[in-house]
Amino acid sequence: MGSADFESWGYARVSTDEQAQDKDALLNQMQRLRDAGANKIFFDIDKRTKHDRKGLLNLIKAVQELPVNHQIKFLKFTRLDRVAASQVIFYKLISELQKKKIQPVAIDDPFDLDSVGGELTVDIRLDVAKHEVKMLGLRIRKERELRRKEKKSNFYAPFGYKTEGDKYVFNHDRCICLIDNKQELSVVEVAQLILKIFYQVGSCTQTAKRLNEFFGIGSKCSEKYVRKSGNYAIDEEDTLTQKTLKKKVDEKSNAGLRYPYSGLRWTTTGIRDWLTNPVLAGGTPYSTVKENGHKKSFDEISVFWNTHDDQTLITFEQHQEIKEIIRSNRKNSWASHGDRDPQKLNIFQGLIFCAKCNAKFVKVSTYQSKDGNFKSYYQCTYYLKSGMCRHKNAITNLDLEDQIVEFLVQEAERLSLLGEQTSTPVTESQELMELRSQLQALESIPGNNPAIKTAKQDLRLQITELLNTGERTNQAMLISRERIISAFRNRDFWKGIQNPVDKKRLLRECIMCAVVDEGKVVEVRLRI
Repeated sequence: MGSADFESWGYARVSTDEQAQDKDALLNQMQRLRDAGANKIFFDIDKRTKHDRKGLLNLIKAVQELPVNHQIKFLKFTRLDRVAASQVIFYKLISELQKKKIQPVAIDDPFDLDSVGGELTVDIRLDVAKHEVKMLGLRIRKERELRRKEKKSNFYAPFGYKTEGDKYVFNHDRCICLIDNKQELSVVEVAQLILKIFYQVGSCTQTAKRLNEFFGIGSKCSEKYVRKSGNYAIDEEDTLTQKTLKKKVDEKSNAGLRYPYSGLRWTTTGIRDWLTNPVLAGGTPYSTVKENGHKKSFDEISVFWNTHDDQTLITFEQHQEIKEIIRSNRKNSWASHGDRDPQKLNIFQGLIFCAKCNAKFVKVSTYQSKDGNFKSYYQCTYYLKSGMCRHKNAITNLDLEDQIVEFLVQEAERLSLLGEQTSTPVTESQELMELRSQLQALESIPGNNPAIKTAKQDLRLQITELLNTGERTNQAMLISRERIISAFRNRDFWKGIQNPVDKKRLLRECIMCAVVDEGKVVEVRLRI
């Protein structure tokens, strides 16, 4: 059926949390859209904060490809926040709809973009939706803080385990059936197999390779298949069932799977993160994310030990031994990169952002020049995937390296000139002062009201967390400051680093990100 046969299109989205709580949440939302007259419905199941949604991007592309004489009159969705995870993508969608004279319709909360006041209202609602996501993250963080104080298990258990009664226990559910010898392996048995292979080969990369070979998964073929995506759209003749949804999505991608492999393809990073998880040795990890949102290394994670000694895959001594093996492999190009040339390592991975849309830059190609050096090109993700960003120009790794290092050299000179300064009292943040003021007001209320008592305890917890956060941030800033001075005060120090792995690690220890605009690094955000 062609697109011109449709009078209305629809878009449905649920978060992974919604779908986990109610497997029919997406189907129910799509049924409402069908009842409202939407024949073809694009859809997504993804995190609330994720902007790169395949269904929504496919919708925008489909609107762009509509002929001039199309018959689509409306695009319907239940609420504004279903299409407004990113203001950049939202207004790109609205722009394309206006070009094709298609009216966006929110069934539950109508809005108007035809007037200045209506557009302002939408902007405010988008900001409110973003604030709600932040508040949700705050509530989850508070819940995790409470679980940490009570030494309970985390929300999710690593591969090989599941949680029962706030404790980690082995997961004996069936996982894989091997056809050759008709052997069935449970989840915990596969976990034991991973450990056995790692001790045989001594490398996360080689472990992932052996596992893929053992289960008959070609890494190159599998990688190409994982990148493939479905159309994320339900047509009029399709029945709204879970089976239909699975057919419309690339099932091999296994979105949201919390195992140490991507789909069926085991990855080096997933193996490393799983092997160093303290749960395997009887510990419960907490505080696994840094203040800037980046994941902590396994050496930085705080752990409560001996929380489930009767359910351990390895001993504490083996846990330390595995981490030491992984540390030593960082300096071993064979172990770290397998058969790949270490010179091709992407030392800027996750560090470069677009000045126009704030999306990450990704490496798109790598060439070897006549002098033997490798030149890589980086471009904006939004431009590459959907053309939604105007930043077309690429930048090479050589230009990035020269400009970022030059900035760090200048910053090292500036910081060294400041010398040792006497510390001055740190001014409390506005948030901390407001919390203290609220606590003081509650403490002045006489009586012993349980609700007030609970509110005061909550305020004290928030104040303590902010004070601890400030102390950790100040300490990290001092360490980062000294690192920049010692590493970049000598301009030739960087050039003397031969191992790309060392360059990558040093960059991450000194900078949070670099912002690029039309081939130029316009901002470098330091970890100080």
